[in-house]
Amino acid sequence: MQRLWKEVRKAMLEMGRGLRKHLEKKKKMAKTKEKFELINDILPAIAAKSAQILDKPVPNLAGSITKIMSAVICESTTEWNKTSKSVDVAIKIYNYTARSRAYTILATWPEKSGGSMTNNEYGGRKEATGVWAWKLETLQPGENITISYSLEGLEKGDWTETDVFFRGSQEIIGAMKMDEKYLEEIRNQEKIMDELNSSSNTGFQDMEDSDAKEVANNSEIISAPVPEPAVKPPSGQSTLFGGEQ
Repeated sequence: MQRLWKEVRKAMLEMGRGLRKHLEKKKKMAKTKEKFELINDILPAIAAKSAQILDKPVPNLAGSITKIMSAVICESTTEWNKTSKSVDVAIKIYNYTARSRAYTILATWPEKSGGSMTNNEYGGRKEATGVWAWKLETLQPGENITISYSLEGLEKGDWTETDVFFRGSQEIIGAMKMDEKYLEEIRNQEKIMDELNSSSNTGFQDMEDSDAKEVANNSEIISAPVPEPAVKPPSGQSTLFGGEQ
């Protein structure tokens, strides 16, 4: 048991270090994403205004943004749905590069809090506790794809932000490259907790078996026939002085 607790402590320390790196990367990504959103807002506004003045249709800006950004972009939303009483999550990936790209997208979800994932059209699979993964089809230049799903079994405010990760060669602005060591630590922690639960259950079972055996032994003692005394009792009634009447 002591060895298991040492392993738990070690795993928690590793998780803490991984979380610190994760937060630093997230801060850096936020600044880069801000630049993209600025371009993504300004260019369409300029295009719409120009089209209005020239009385022409609004041009497709995917090619222009691709040349300017030369990046893959991720935008995600996590919103409470008042009608369905669930959390709606949408993860949109834009390929603004000149090459086709293939990724596996991973996202956190409140599995430990009792949440359940529904309306998940892309399926995917569980990577670890609270981490889900989708292997996407190849995204061609200028293409985008949206992963959407709902989280049920939660109250409003229980889940307000989704962390998005990726596996792939090209960086994604707005998502973080999955640290496989971080993921492995989550799996190790799961394994340790399973062992702890198993040890606890085994200990309780041993105690129950021991108690049951003790009760059975006591029952045997109580129910066992009392043997006859070695010396037979006197046949007559004794007087105070030891004689018989």
